[in-house]
Amino acid sequence: MTLQKANHTLLFLGLAILASIGFSACGGNSNYVEEQKVELTKGLITEIQEVDSNEFKITNETVVPNKADSRIIATYLDGTVDTLTVDQVAKTENSSTTRHYYRRSGMSSVLMGGLMGYYMGRSFSSPPRASAYADPQTYNRVTSNAGTTLNNTARRTTVRRPSRSSSGYGSGRSTRSYGG
Repeated sequence: MTLQKANHTLLFLGLAILASIGFSACGGNSNYVEEQKVELTKGLITEIQEVDSNEFKITNETVVPNKADSRIIATYLDGTVDTLTVDQVAKTENSSTTRHYYRRSGMSSVLMGGLMGYYMGRSFSSPPRASAYADPQTYNRVTSNAGTTLNNTARRTTVRRPSRSSSGYGSGRSTRSYGG
């Protein structure tokens, strides 16, 4: 009777191992991906200058202690200076009824190319574009000073999210072919 009991125990253990392998292959960690979320903890003041009608270049970016103090300082061709928040620029870009719409309509593309782009939703995996800056010296100075400070003080967390797998049942791929 002990031999029969040992056989049942081995059979049960074998089935348990196979089941756990099957569950991990079908529904375990393979359904999730880990990604790193980056949250900026400091603010940024970006200075831009209009170099041609509705064309701007970044002349300086400076880190400030508080994110709420982030600003864009725009100097126009006629000498007028505008100080804006990130939200004001976003609203201007999305609304043609804003009274300063025409004057501000070219700002977001240059801001997205600089460090301010991180505040406006650009991925942290893409570096600032040198073409957004007034000249190569400004680009190098800003990215090595303000860029390094923002990167070093950012809060990073790892999160798990469901993967968007393209394999298995319901993947949307068809193996049928038509025609001839």
